[in-house]
Amino acid sequence: MNVWMLAINVIVGSAIGGITNELAIRMLFRPHRPWRIGRWQVPFTPGLIPRRRDEIAVQMGRLVEEHLLTKEGVKKALAQGKMEQNLAGWLTKAARGWMEDSRSLREWTLILYPGAIDEDGRIGEHIRTPIRQAWERWLQAQLAEHREKPLRELIPETGLARLETALEEVSRLFLEKCRAYLHSQEGTQTLQQMVRGLVGGGGGMFGGLVNMFLGDEKIIGKLLPSLDELLTNPALARKIHELLRVEADKLLDKTVGDVADWVGSEQIQSWSDAVFNKMEEQALRWADKPLSELLAPLRDTITSVLIPKVSGWLVETLEKNVEKLFDKLPISEIVTRQVEGFPIERIEEMVVGISGREFRMITVLGFILGGIIGLVQGLLSLLFS
Repeated sequence: MNVWMLAINVIVGSAIGGITNELAIRMLFRPHRPWRIGRWQVPFTPGLIPRRRDEIAVQMGRLVEEHLLTKEGVKKALAQGKMEQNLAGWLTKAARGWMEDSRSLREWTLILYPGAIDEDGRIGEHIRTPIRQAWERWLQAQLAEHREKPLRELIPETGLARLETALEEVSRLFLEKCRAYLHSQEGTQTLQQMVRGLVGGGGGMFGGLVNMFLGDEKIIGKLLPSLDELLTNPALARKIHELLRVEADKLLDKTVGDVADWVGSEQIQSWSDAVFNKMEEQALRWADKPLSELLAPLRDTITSVLIPKVSGWLVETLEKNVEKLFDKLPISEIVTRQVEGFPIERIEEMVVGISGREFRMITVLGFILGGIIGLVQGLLSLLFS
């Protein structure tokens, strides 16, 4: 009989220990909501984690902000990690995908923004009008900003050097064209008419005597070598070049406002319209080309120069602005809101999935400890009875 009592004590103690531990584990999560009998809330409902959910969310937010996702930790990760290399690899992969795409820019535009191209294949008016207005504002702003500046200040040194070279070339070409015209049939006839006019208007006694002794061909034969020698004289070329340079200097000393007033607002508007239409036509021609063809000339520059620079700049900028970013980013509040909105069932599933084996061991340990306590209690009862 004493053995049976001892066995009963062990069984009861083991059951109490195991069931108690299992119940304690269950009460961490369950019930998910409070139980009520009328207006009276059943004690220990809801479970510990659902009841303390708001406090847990706040503490987790502080934990992440103060110990896990810190400024120092992010800086260290950016400095020691392969962030720049990984970013460059990702950008290179994305860029190669674009550079090997056979679709045209127009097709991509229609995919990303269907209303950008109208039915006639032109840029949509709702896009064209703002761009046109922006172009007009930019042009007027440039004219207003540089109105009092001489043209010379707006032309770079290389441009002035090219202008000087162009003036020399114009002087040379002018004299060459004059020589070619004089030696042509039309030029010879023109020269004959000029000679006749000079010596007597083609008639009269003096003109008749000149024509009788010399004749047109003899006069032209005498004049052409002299004119040819004059036109090939370097001194004449330098003189023409100096005259052109003086006129060019006068023009370069004029202000943008002077030139704009001389040209007139209507002509400027006409030029502006022509330039804008030309840019629009060029943009539409580019739009019909495959993206791979447009990016082909830039392939090596993009992959070997642009992407490494962009990656380095992004990582460097991020390192410099980590503190500002963390100051403006409410990490604690973000984590708190996320935890508060996370389903309690999902939290239970995650915790049990991670620690389910340990929870079962706690339950088994409760059975073992309860059985041991029941055995000791039974032995003590037998001893003192």
